[in-house]
Amino acid sequence: MGYTYAVFGLGRQGTAAVYDLVRNCEADRVIGIDPVDDMRDAAADRLKAVLGAAVPIQLVDNAALDWRWLSGQCDVVLSCAPYRYNPEIARHCVQAGLPMCDLGGNPDVVAEQQRLAAGKRVPVVPECGLSPGISNVAAVHLARTHQADRITVRCGGLPQTPPDPTENPLQYKLVFDPQGLISEYSGACPSIEDGEIRFLPACEFAEDFDEDHECFPTSNNAPQVAEYLLECGVRWYNYMTIRYKGHLARVEGLRVLGYLRGDAELDKQLRAALMDNETLRYDPARDRDKVILLVRGTRESGGLSPSWEYRIDVAADHRTGFSAMELTTSWGGTVVAHHLVNGQGAPDGFSTPERFVDTTWFLNEIDRRLKQVS
Repeated sequence: MGYTYAVFGLGRQGTAAVYDLVRNCEADRVIGIDPVDDMRDAAADRLKAVLGAAVPIQLVDNAALDWRWLSGQCDVVLSCAPYRYNPEIARHCVQAGLPMCDLGGNPDVVAEQQRLAAGKRVPVVPECGLSPGISNVAAVHLARTHQADRITVRCGGLPQTPPDPTENPLQYKLVFDPQGLISEYSGACPSIEDGEIRFLPACEFAEDFDEDHECFPTSNNAPQVAEYLLECGVRWYNYMTIRYKGHLARVEGLRVLGYLRGDAELDKQLRAALMDNETLRYDPARDRDKVILLVRGTRESGGLSPSWEYRIDVAADHRTGFSAMELTTSWGGTVVAHHLVNGQGAPDGFSTPERFVDTTWFLNEIDRRLKQVS
């Protein structure tokens, strides 16, 4: 006997999530929910091409959604909608008694979900994408399993080869809603320095990742991950996003103009400009992206310092046409959703995933998916 999943948002990550739930998560049925007719139609066409009729997939308009009906139909909700909708989805799930998880990515939204779930016993699990999500589970795995007390996380999704900077100054392609990028490049980034939580301003500085790539702090992760790593004995931790060299210098030009500094109206204008920029648009017919995730842990022992690392390098999938970012971001959510319903365990109320998942099982599930990419 399998499970029925409901997926909110049928854009890039949501469609990839439906695909993975069918292929890897014992789905008997998936209910896909999106308010836009064109999005539902595009998702239906794409899923039919890669799945055929393997599992019943029911697509529903938000306007026609009855939460009482949904609570009697599905086992767990996965939100792949833009993060601004997640508090409303969490509120409905708590009222309906439905476990839910989402892809996260905005600390203020996570804090609101934590308030909504306070005192409730319905699992509400944000921050289940690539980073936050897979990266945090890997970091906690190194802290718990190897007692690593110094952890760094570097993660990025970007074109496989650097675009011509004269045509694409950012040397980047948008593979998710640009509001997420604006959120990451604004605000503060939680870190741990000598056993204390500190906050670094996003985009404050860059350092070399390798010969071709740079990395810099971004505010993807809510403070909860740093708080839990501190509980696990970690004394040094920081997170940075990977881009091609020169990217941050171009971003700094936007910041000089007042963007990415918390001005809602300016950032609304920036989102519209990014969405309308054809050069930045990811086209699966012509573009291929890659994801790099490197989580490195070290244990300071007074002599030799043993170290461990967890690394993902994955490219867009030729067979299905899913981008690397679509796949890896959806995997964090689908693996957690499966964990919530298959007996692996669920939290008693609000929790980020690294606090309760079986990290070994989780990372094995990610490895299993990596082997399916061609």
